[in-house]
Amino acid sequence: MNVRLFYTVFSAVLVFSFISGCGAPQTTPEADLSVPADTPIPTPNPTAEEVSTPDSEPAAEVSPITPVKGSSLIYDDDGSRDGTVALLYLLSEPEVSIKSVNISYGEAHPDIYIQHIGRMLDAVGYQDILLGAGQDAPVGNGTPFPDWLRGLSDTFWNYPLPNADKTYPVQNAPELMVSTINQAEEPITIFMSGTFTSLAQALRLDPDIRDNIAAVYIMGGAVHVPGNITNLIPESKNLVAEWNILSDPQAAKEVFDAGLDMYLVPLDATNKVIFHPEDILPWHNGDQKAEFSAELYDIMFNEYGFTEAEIFDLGAAVIMVEPEACEFQPLHLEVITEEGENMGQTVVVPDSEPNINVCLEPDADLIMRVLNEVFSSTTDTLEIPSIEPVIGTWSGMVINSDFEMQMLIMIDDTCQLNQECGRFDISTVSCSGSLTWIGMDGEMYQFEAGDKTEECGEGSDYLLPQSDGSLMYISRGDYGETEGILQREE
Repeated sequence: MNVRLFYTVFSAVLVFSFISGCGAPQTTPEADLSVPADTPIPTPNPTAEEVSTPDSEPAAEVSPITPVKGSSLIYDDDGSRDGTVALLYLLSEPEVSIKSVNISYGEAHPDIYIQHIGRMLDAVGYQDILLGAGQDAPVGNGTPFPDWLRGLSDTFWNYPLPNADKTYPVQNAPELMVSTINQAEEPITIFMSGTFTSLAQALRLDPDIRDNIAAVYIMGGAVHVPGNITNLIPESKNLVAEWNILSDPQAAKEVFDAGLDMYLVPLDATNKVIFHPEDILPWHNGDQKAEFSAELYDIMFNEYGFTEAEIFDLGAAVIMVEPEACEFQPLHLEVITEEGENMGQTVVVPDSEPNINVCLEPDADLIMRVLNEVFSSTTDTLEIPSIEPVIGTWSGMVINSDFEMQMLIMIDDTCQLNQECGRFDISTVSCSGSLTWIGMDGEMYQFEAGDKTEECGEGSDYLLPQSDGSLMYISRGDYGETEGILQREE
């Protein structure tokens, strides 16, 4: 049994970076970047009862003034799985024109991760988008992401990207922002799904750029709900901040005070947009960008056992493009920059002139329909087939290049999608391990092997029910192709 390689051009493993949407390349550190055994697993947010959030009178709802369709866009992220999918979604929207992509300080080391973005863009056919990397530090104080997570991002989670030996031209992110904005014939929109560091520095370089910024859409903050810092740092006493703000609260404060037309999608909204494994099945019917996007979520579900996940940056990107996905409330928010348990909190200041429009009640169903339409040209959710045809214990001979091997497969009757539900044993070559059902490829049931012995190879594995009640086993990988017919044991 073998670990699948499901990308058309490349594959990527991304682990716990679902928490936030947060130059020449530097040399990737040679240190061991695997997740340590004692790495803290992300934990659920604290409940609302555990956090003191400010009270405020409900504000009148307003629709965004500045639609994004038909306009130019600057994309600014901090190097995350969710942010990468948001970028692929925006590239798939025909009425959005991305002029530059920046990686700012945050989840990734900017100079390293922007080269990964360059390789990804090159692979999916975008070679003319300008690339920018920000400084690898906040403009003020802040709480950094854990080193183990930043280390994993340096190697794109230890999975190879195409064009690994290529170096892509990269500019200083704040300077690139300033030049892109000043050269735009019409006011430009900025999408930020990481820290505010690069935009704050751009405004310091040239405060007049605000006159040519149409709007700034932001994933970040927590207004009336708990923060998410304890997801990555369980012992943190900060229960009110969100990562994109806490990483550089001074930068966030400067942008909030800049007088820009801003639209915020905080945790209040993203907590309500939940993905399950079956929700992204339609994306596998889409193009290369859609397939890559599906894989980023598949790996999180399949490799790390999540049964559901919020979407942060991706949800904010859809709301930006489709304003009907959320009505915004005008609020006045202040960012706490002082050191302490409340640093990074976005506090509502009642009876003050609004400085930002905030999405609090997104239309989760609409967001899903939009993503399915963009990534798969369908608004339908794929029906999960019954696992019954492959349940049971199966055995038989399989062949690889005229070499015969005895195979045994056991599939539990409780098997569900994206759950470990069986075992396999190829006794001839001492290859064995667990099985997880990860999806369908036409009529073939696709499984992923885990806990494999060293003798197992790397590839993709399928079971195809036959009309006579048998199963065809098919495996393709670095060992070539293995096939055989398995019979059900009584």
